[in-house]
Amino acid sequence: MKKGFMFKSMRVVVILGLSLTIAALLITLRPKAQRQAKTEAERLVEVLAVKSEDLNMIIDGYGTVKPRETLKLVAEIKGQIIDIHSSFKEGSFIKKGAVLIKIDPRMYRFEVDRQKIQIKQTEVEMKKLRQEIKNLDASIKISKSDTALAQADFARLKKLSSRNVVSQTTLDQAEQRYLASLERLQAFENRLALTGPLKEQLKAQLDMGKIMLCQAKLDLEKTGIIALFDGWVLEKRIENGQHVNAGQYMGSIYKDGALDVEIRIPTKDLKWFVTDLKQDAMPDVEIIFRGNSSPHKWRGRVARIKAQMNEKTRTLPVVVEIDKDSVKDKIKSGIQLRPGMFVTALIKGKKIKQVFVLPRHVVHTGDVVYIMTDNRLKIRPVNILRRFKDSVFIDKGLSDGELVIKSPLSGAVDGMKVRINTTIQPQIHTDPPASGG
Repeated sequence: MKKGFMFKSMRVVVILGLSLTIAALLITLRPKAQRQAKTEAERLVEVLAVKSEDLNMIIDGYGTVKPRETLKLVAEIKGQIIDIHSSFKEGSFIKKGAVLIKIDPRMYRFEVDRQKIQIKQTEVEMKKLRQEIKNLDASIKISKSDTALAQADFARLKKLSSRNVVSQTTLDQAEQRYLASLERLQAFENRLALTGPLKEQLKAQLDMGKIMLCQAKLDLEKTGIIALFDGWVLEKRIENGQHVNAGQYMGSIYKDGALDVEIRIPTKDLKWFVTDLKQDAMPDVEIIFRGNSSPHKWRGRVARIKAQMNEKTRTLPVVVEIDKDSVKDKIKSGIQLRPGMFVTALIKGKKIKQVFVLPRHVVHTGDVVYIMTDNRLKIRPVNILRRFKDSVFIDKGLSDGELVIKSPLSGAVDGMKVRINTTIQPQIHTDPPASGG
């Protein structure tokens, strides 16, 4: 037993000795560590090459399409509606000259005929008066001759009476004949004098009859409501057989292609608005309607600027006139711009020279951009001319061809080593924003 125990102990001692020997050899023969310089990691980035250009500032606004010319149809006479044009329905197209509404004209025709008869009666009265004047002139002429003869006879008998040749009775009879002839002459002259006012009265009556005839004819014309232009029916308020009174509203139409949009320009955008406005060179406008499908666009121009700013919103109202040909072209393609549609208006503003347009996200806090130069990041301060929706306009701090880093970088420092991601080609960014802001 003792020999076995001693044998096992010796094995353990030998194994431990060998292990220690091997460990010592490994430690002695291990390679020594060499000091190496620390290498800087390169950050992969995407860049875009910038290029300046001359751009017109875009001023955007929103508004509702409204008719430029609206005709409200109001009855000028009373009567029963006997006919309505088949196209006089809301949303239908009406041609110029079409009779939209017809009011019963019979009563007004009777009035025209009555006034014509009245004029004829007055003309007959005037004709009778003229003949009476002629008769009075002839009677006065005869009466004057008779008076002259009676006067001469009375004078002759008066001389004879002074010589007692004729009796007093004969002289008295001659004087009575003379006075009677004077009385007849005076009566004719008085009647002739009265024909003057009567003539003026008949003339005034004739003039009034002609005026009343014109009024009756005008009322007869008003029995038909006519479209003054090609247009679209906005509203219809009457039905066939209905009785209307003078002044009653019956509906409205608006002129085809004559549409406006009133938009409001914020105070911050007024500096981009063209100040040298001339009626023949007003700023161009792009009208955009965004429905469920792709946006639809129309051409337009600024028609006028209202004189007063809105006190509540502190905005300047601007009226945009939509181009008539543009509206017609869209109708041909099956798209119609209608009153009440809410649209965006992009006004062509001032032209700015040598401006850079960059995406908003490449400009960092403090108005700086990251430029890549010789594989190094440079922090460059820039002057922001305008922030415009998702874009930024820069007029100072950049040069053509410089590479602006557009990749998001955390912990970016000046001089940081960067490398272009070769899987993505550098972009040249010159496009202005597509819509205003």
